[in-house]
Amino acid sequence: MTKYKNRGGKKPKMKGRFTVILITTIFLSCLAYATPASAAPIDVVINEIMQNPSAVADANGEWFELFNAGSSGVDINGWTIQDNGFDTHLINNGGPLVIPAGGYLVLGNNADSGTNGGVTVDYSYGSSWYLGNSGDEIVLLNGTLNEVDRVEYDGGATFPDPSGASMALSNPALDNNIGGNWCTASTPYGDGDLGTPGTANDCVPPPEPPVPTPAVPSMTLWGMFATVAVLGLLLVYMQLRKRNAY
Repeated sequence: MTKYKNRGGKKPKMKGRFTVILITTIFLSCLAYATPASAAPIDVVINEIMQNPSAVADANGEWFELFNAGSSGVDINGWTIQDNGFDTHLINNGGPLVIPAGGYLVLGNNADSGTNGGVTVDYSYGSSWYLGNSGDEIVLLNGTLNEVDRVEYDGGATFPDPSGASMALSNPALDNNIGGNWCTASTPYGDGDLGTPGTANDCVPPPEPPVPTPAVPSMTLWGMFATVAVLGLLLVYMQLRKRNAY
């Protein structure tokens, strides 16, 4: 049997070259599979609202509570609270106003627990901002005026509409702009109104929100091309090895 040789009596050095090309192409095809990035969680949540106290006048006893669902403290000094109209207040604590990780912070129109119904208010916004008894909005903006959270309660259409009790979010992980995710507080505090300012809400826990299914990376057009290219290179490489074996 006659063996065929290349000119010069040497076999072409193709094995190493195709190995490099093959590895590079496989690497590029892996990059073609993109996994969608997950959205950054909202850490500070509007968690409880006392818009219509009974033990004291509204002008003395309105408050709302923030919850920090994050893993580190959040300083809200310099943030803004407003509604969809003209009411706005710049939080000016004269220093840091930190919501600890997993903790609560109460903002109200009166920080004197002797006249506000017996609630401990961490920051008073005074009379420059108030909560409507029927429908109103609480919009929370950070120091760069980017919206962090908002609640638009509707005076009983879908949200609770209590008098002498707070509206409480059933679970801080739920969407707080859905009225059905709120309940009427039932725990007495201070002078007899109902609420849990500065502590966990007392709603009957609803079912946990469903855990989203992780997105499965899908093959892009580039990924399909790269896969075909890999298969083509493998076929060429195998043909060359078969030819050079003779």
